[in-house]
Amino acid sequence: MSKIKGIYYRFRKNQLFKNFISLFSLQGVNMILPFLTLPYLGKVLGTDRYGVVLMVYAVMQYLFVFCDYGFNLSATKDVSIYRDDKKKINEIFSNIYYIKLGLIMSSFVVLFYLVSYIDVLKTHRTAYFLGFGIVIGQVLNPIWLFQGMERMKYITIVNVIAKGIFTGLIFLIIKTKSDYIKVPLLYSIGFMTGGIISILIALKQFDVAFTKPNLGIIKRLIKNSTQYFLSRSAAAMFTSSNTFVSGLALGDYFAGIFGAAERLFTAMTVIYTPLGDTLYPYMAKNRNMVLYKKILISVLIMNLVVAAGVYFFSSEIVFLVFGEGFEQSSELLKLFCYVSLIYVPSVMIGYPLLGALGKEKYANYSVVFASVLHMFLLFTFYEYLTVNKIVYLLIFAQSVVFTIRIIGVRKLKLKK
Repeated sequence: MSKIKGIYYRFRKNQLFKNFISLFSLQGVNMILPFLTLPYLGKVLGTDRYGVVLMVYAVMQYLFVFCDYGFNLSATKDVSIYRDDKKKINEIFSNIYYIKLGLIMSSFVVLFYLVSYIDVLKTHRTAYFLGFGIVIGQVLNPIWLFQGMERMKYITIVNVIAKGIFTGLIFLIIKTKSDYIKVPLLYSIGFMTGGIISILIALKQFDVAFTKPNLGIIKRLIKNSTQYFLSRSAAAMFTSSNTFVSGLALGDYFAGIFGAAERLFTAMTVIYTPLGDTLYPYMAKNRNMVLYKKILISVLIMNLVVAAGVYFFSSEIVFLVFGEGFEQSSELLKLFCYVSLIYVPSVMIGYPLLGALGKEKYANYSVVFASVLHMFLLFTFYEYLTVNKIVYLLIFAQSVVFTIRIIGVRKLKLKK
């Protein structure tokens, strides 16, 4: 017993472990609180209106990736390197927000164009405008600062507040099918509240201050972040475009069916994103390959067990979470189990390894190439798509990402 306590207290003092727990708690909040509303929204809104809500959220994630411009990765690395240089941190902090101000104004123009000229979106244009606060709230949140400083607990605090707000409001306000239009607004309120609080935390806890815009620094930040932006834009095609394309090609009902299965897949893999985000700055600074290999092996075993369990109990899981009307999602969920067997190891050898050890191009451009290929295939076979075929194309695209990243790993070995 004393030995176990010793291990526990040693881990408690480990900054890497604390950062992982903070980010894992963050992802848990990101999944658990929305999951509390899923059965409720599925029952009240029905499959088609739930599909509209997912379509709105998918578009907002596209716009957020544009507004973030890869800074959640590039700025994390910069802050990690210059964390003890207050002047540098203030310059990074200020000029990133100046850049994002211009990007968010541009993204609203893009949204206005989309809902004015695409018939499927035009039908629910008010819902899309009400959901734009999701983008604003995420842009305000300096996640890259908290990660670079390795103080992820602040991200968790902000997200608990933001997600708690819109979760509570959904139960209080959404009562009928016609209330679907209010769901994006409630999401916006939650995200914007979290964004404002996160700015206040950054100003107080890290004593950052806004400086005058510096064109030279702005150009450097944009240049350094472009490859990350391309990678994250490509990744957004994997995570958001499939639900979006399902809605465009097959209608709101199938957007709901596909989106439900995709949400459950996200829950299956929720632990690996915070683990990768925690390892990324740690590996960039310490390059501890022994620890990395131990974590990788544990992750691969855990993922295999979870995927097998979800595969065999997919029908029960879908019914438990979403209730009646989503039966077709259980077959999609089985296919997503195959996706997880490729996706998880690909994530773990991406930024935590290749990105941290100077092979960013393999981590970044693997996703860019595969996503362009994925989108090309989606629109090439647009008229023949089914929700099952979309997942098959996703499996193929994720296999391409994994293959390119494995080539990058071999380059690392050759260098050694």
